[in-house]
This record gives sequence, structure tokens and C-alpha cells, in this order.
Amino acid sequence: MSTTPTPRSEWKEMPSHDAARLVLAAHPQRLADALDSRLSSTVVGRLQSCPRLHGRIAPLLIQRQADGSDDRPADDATTLADRQATFERLFQVDLREASSLAGAAWHALSLRQMIRGRDVADLVAHIGQRAHTFGLRRDGVATALHSIAPGALAERIARDGYACLDAWFSSFPPSMRQQLQVRLPPESTVSLDWSDAQRRLALGLMDPVLSELDGSLNVSN
Repeated sequence: MSTTPTPRSEWKEMPSHDAARLVLAAHPQRLADALDSRLSSTVVGRLQSCPRLHGRIAPLLIQRQADGSDDRPADDATTLADRQATFERLFQVDLREASSLAGAAWHALSLRQMIRGRDVADLVAHIGQRAHTFGLRRDGVATALHSIAPGALAERIARDGYACLDAWFSSFPPSMRQQLQVRLPPESTVSLDWSDAQRRLALGLMDPVLSELDGSLNVSN
């Protein structure tokens, strides 16, 4: 097992419960990248399921910034408590489903433009009925895309949904941000040239999405 990315001495030891939760929820490819990309999926799965290794693996998934700095202002006690509560809500839900809901809400105007039964069925097959229904209830952010194929709209929803997650994650301190990121596949990382206004709109979708998903304790793998 490689220990190059983050020596344990650079981080306070994570409580065993938190370490186990983080490792068990991590995407297999994130684990492989942190341990050794040459490991087979079978070996990665065995390491992930071994309780005695959780305390050693968890710090490898949470990498310390090179300069140890955080570009966020210090939080007061109330803000920190609110941020922790929101982080816990995010950690408990299926982030891929949260992404689909956010992307559908972002493209709500395009969802409403798609009225042909066959096209709607095709789109729902891509994004799921829950995301489609949720999106139709929202005001929408992106301009309506006319005459777009269901598959192409589904791709936009997936892309912008992950971009919304990126905006949400960026609102947290680095350690929390990374604990959320490691639950998603590496290819989910989306870097879009969004304006500050667009990022604020994305942040505005977080609470409605989490309210929709509250009570769902599915953890994405």
C-alpha cells in the first residue's frame, strides 16, 4: 500500500467510525488511485472491506494542501455547526442521484419543451423518473434548448448536475470537500467556466435537492 500521497503525521488521526464511513463510501477507482492504480478491482474491494485497514486508508483519500492553507474565512460556531449539518446531509444521500436532480432542475425549461411521449420516455430512461419530476417542479436556470434530442439533453443534465455538485463541494473546507469528492468516480469532476452568479444559483439548488432526498440513506459507491 502506497503512503506517498499523505503521510499520516500530516493529519490528525481520524476517529475510527469516520474512517470506516469514508473508506466504505469511497468510489473503488478513488481507492485504487490512492492505494495503487495497478491493483485489481477484486483486491481493492477486499482492502475496502477490511476494518483494520480503514484507519490507514482514510488519510490517503484526504490529501493535505501543499501549503496547509485554506482560502475560506474562519467560521464562527454557528456557521460551523450549520456547515457540518449540511455536510452530514450531503454525505448521507446518493450523490449521483443528487447530481441528476440538480441537473434536471438546472435544465427545467428544456424539460418542459420536451413534450413528445417517445422523447419524454427516452429522457426518463436516461435520467430517471424522480429527476424528471423534480426538474419539472423547478423554475430552471439554463436557457431552454429547443429541438434537442433526449440523449443530448440527458448529457447536459449529467454534466451540469456534476458541476452543481462541484459548486456545492467548493463551499466546504478542503477536508469536507474531499470526503464528498471521493464518493464519486474521477470522471465526474467537471470544471465549467461558470460565473459567480451561476455558482450562486447552483448553491441555491442544494437545499431543495437535499430536502427531496432527505430520508434516503443510500450511499453512492
